[in-house]
Amino acid sequence: MWQQVVLLSFLSFFAVAEPLDVKFQSKMSPDWLTQEPAANESLELSLMRLIFAHNSGLRPGFALVNHTKASELTRTSPNSCMASILKNPQREAEFLFSKPFSAIEGLKLYLAAESMLHQRLQTKLKQWGGKVRLRELLLTEPDFIIGLDRDRSYGSDLDLLFKENAVSRNLYFKQSGAQIAQLWPMLQQHRVSAVLEYPFMLATTDASKLEGYNVAEAESLQLAYFSCNKSETGQAIIDQLNQSIESMAGTQAYLDLHLKTVPAERQQDFLQNYNMLMLGDSD
Repeated sequence: MWQQVVLLSFLSFFAVAEPLDVKFQSKMSPDWLTQEPAANESLELSLMRLIFAHNSGLRPGFALVNHTKASELTRTSPNSCMASILKNPQREAEFLFSKPFSAIEGLKLYLAAESMLHQRLQTKLKQWGGKVRLRELLLTEPDFIIGLDRDRSYGSDLDLLFKENAVSRNLYFKQSGAQIAQLWPMLQQHRVSAVLEYPFMLATTDASKLEGYNVAEAESLQLAYFSCNKSETGQAIIDQLNQSIESMAGTQAYLDLHLKTVPAERQQDFLQNYNMLMLGDSD
């Protein structure tokens, strides 16, 4: 009897220790994790490399699909997840979310440097406290068209704004597929008046031809998460991811990857927000 208990305990140990298979429905190729990182690898991918390197409880796989397909697969497959997802109420009703694993400077409104709107914006910014009030801009500039990615969330406040009928004629949506930064050419070709994008994405275009403005409706620091299927398996995967995020988020290596995306003059403000939102440090 004693030997049977020992055997069962031994088998249970190995059952628990077996890594969980997880399929990330993603913008990454199936073999990206085993390939040498590109010199300009994105922040989210670099952070994920660290997370997976410090987690023995998951066996990750990847499928290259667009966001619409990724959402469908994650909604229906117990071991499916997505990476670098923004939270909003609709998504929280559909998926389980991890702790935030990345933090980037918030969205800015980018206009072509030669745009005639810059001069009018200077006057408006004085009234708006230095940040563009995007809703007012959309309602008061009839010829102003902003280019948006249909697959993306821009944060709760902006997502709600873009659903308003009153501003619909000022919005141009592009289906991005599995790619990113597809709106820059439209702005450079004057097919749209402006785009909303993150400052770190300036590396993918000629920044000298653009002028950016802070947006009142955008978060100052945008957090991204892993989201998984709403199931016991999905929760087990989330628990594993959270353990790694908690152990890594306060390390210098993890922080240095974030700081590489932030100009030196803005790093102090970024660090203050990072400590509060990623580490829960309110001091």
